[in-house]
Amino acid sequence: MDSGGPSGAGEAPIRPARGATGFRDGGDEPLPTTDVRLFRAACFEAAGKAGGRRVDVLTFPGTSSFEAVTIAGRGESRTVLCHAHLPLVAFTDTPPEPGRPLSGFVDPPSWAEAFRAAGLRALRADELSTPMCRVDPAGLAEAELAQLRYWRPDTLSDLLFNWWD
Repeated sequence: MDSGGPSGAGEAPIRPARGATGFRDGGDEPLPTTDVRLFRAACFEAAGKAGGRRVDVLTFPGTSSFEAVTIAGRGESRTVLCHAHLPLVAFTDTPPEPGRPLSGFVDPPSWAEAFRAAGLRALRADELSTPMCRVDPAGLAEAELAQLRYWRPDTLSDLLFNWWD
């Protein structure tokens, strides 16, 4: 994903990569997949750096475009979302509720280096709150564009971390 910097006026639009929605056209090559074991290993390393006492892998019924893990300890918890097809992670201060838009995005905490070391890019809260009018979908597959027209996401976070079926 090319962000061209923060989403202020006059700056280049964010261009999500093919697979950002989790959908593909039937005749297209399969989407890449993020290595879930590598993500979870990074979660345990991050928890240690954060003084975390618990790492909970969250599971959801149905489909989503992400994996989620909550790291708790030292009086706070953060949920880490890992995109299923792109090497991206995001952080929330509220765990996801199946079927509801995700909220509470926060900037990567100091212990997010564990994800960078695993090859995962940590997205900032301002990137995730980019309105769709500042997102250039030109690199997405036709199936993804159809999903955008149907679901009409408000922000980049809605496009990337979704429950669409």
